[in-house]
Amino acid sequence: MKIICLIENTAVNDKLFNEEGLSLFVEFGGKYYLIDTGLTGKAVENAKRMRLPIDEISAVFLTHNHLAHTGGIDAVMRLNPNAEIYLRAGSKQEVFKKNGLFKSAVGQGKGFFRRYADNLILFNNFSEVCEGFYLASCETFDEKGENPDKSYYVISEEDKKPEPYDFSDESFAVIFPKKRKADGLILIGGCFHCGASNILDTVEMRWSGIPILAVIGGFHFSGSGSKSLTCSAEYVTAQSRALKLSGAEKIYACHCTGFRGFDIMDEILGDRIMYLGGGEALEFD
Repeated sequence: MKIICLIENTAVNDKLFNEEGLSLFVEFGGKYYLIDTGLTGKAVENAKRMRLPIDEISAVFLTHNHLAHTGGIDAVMRLNPNAEIYLRAGSKQEVFKKNGLFKSAVGQGKGFFRRYADNLILFNNFSEVCEGFYLASCETFDEKGENPDKSYYVISEEDKKPEPYDFSDESFAVIFPKKRKADGLILIGGCFHCGASNILDTVEMRWSGIPILAVIGGFHFSGSGSKSLTCSAEYVTAQSRALKLSGAEKIYACHCTGFRGFDIMDEILGDRIMYLGGGEALEFD
């Protein structure tokens, strides 16, 4: 099994694009998959520059309906018109972000769901992409573990009033790279809005006792500038300790983790954490 970071906020060399988004190319079981598509079509361009078979994708998994993860879907689907697109049914609910007195939609709108109606596989809480590759949603909601960024909200369909973002579009992937599932799993999230600690608790409930070989993704500690935090340092510390207590062998942070968030994680996790930049590859035998 191989995972290649097509794009994120940084790149390992100047021949690759970077942007505030995330896309991971996955080679698993003799097939190719994409987890998230980045903010624009630059993830596809990077795949071409790395000579990856981006036109042979079997399925795309969108961790949540935020443009930093779904914005490149059209570029992907132009090359793979028959690919399946997995995401949670709650993604149809529009999410907005506060910006002072203004608001902006953060995800794909109704046009996306019409355009790809024949490709979409909408699941509620759990789905299987193939044997050993699963999609799940958070089932444990300790408020202390939820990301404290309250700038996101939804509009109630009943009274059209703002309501707190309820994570109903967010999901994560669990992949078993070895022949025996008991040998370990890999957990991949987009932004961990529900909180890494809550998602880790969910994984433990569903796959109790199976070692975590790696946790990969953005942890939503960063603001628009990668050196700032959208949460307290105490929250970053608590989530880092949860990752440490989970026994995860490696943590590969990227995207919305931010440099300041990564530095705090590094203090707690030491050589168990690495930054995953655009263009870098991970292999699991």
